[in-house]
Amino acid sequence: MCNTIAAEVRRKGQVALCIASSGIAALLLDGGRTSHSCFKIPLSIHEDSVAGLKHNSYMLPVLQQTKVIIWDEVPMQNKYDIDAVDQCLRDLLEVSNHLHLIVLELTFYIE
Repeated sequence: MCNTIAAEVRRKGQVALCIASSGIAALLLDGGRTSHSCFKIPLSIHEDSVAGLKHNSYMLPVLQQTKVIIWDEVPMQNKYDIDAVDQCLRDLLEVSNHLHLIVLELTFYIE
């Protein structure tokens, strides 16, 4: 499902960033990376942590053009990881309010 959504966004010439909580899940995504690698989330995280992306990061132009971020297995992430990414993206993209975050947890049953 994640790859299908990303493919549709990319077909329209827009940027879709695919990330996952684990390396195994990231391997299953087209162009997937782990959330820690992509956003430089600190391994030792707490309430006031901010992801480590800076204004001179190579990722800034990519993020500025990104239409959708698909974060697979987001319920597996620590709450502070998500907060750190939100704060970092608001700082980098100069957005004052919280970003619109839609979380979908998809479960498939195979019989």
